[in-house]
Amino acid sequence: MLGTLAAIIIVVLFIRSALEANENPLPKAFIGFLSFFIPALLWTYFITPGLRDTLAHDPSNTTLRLTANYAYVLVASIVSLWTWFRVFGGGDDY
Repeated sequence: MLGTLAAIIIVVLFIRSALEANENPLPKAFIGFLSFFIPALLWTYFITPGLRDTLAHDPSNTTLRLTANYAYVLVASIVSLWTWFRVFGGGDDY
């Protein structure tokens, strides 16, 4: 649920930024969605199983439980915001 909400917010951010820049919002929204979805999928596939295995050995660890369940949202949001700055942010291009 939290991941879906974050993905919707990211897509809306990309659409609004594209409209403000007088660009086609559909490709930019797709870039925003993929910039969230791909890191979330990779995190969930490669990192979360190890965290859940560790959690099985220490079920009382609340921090680890929250990390295993919600860290993908934070990681994917950071990647999406970095992508947004690269697509829409001005400044120096490297």
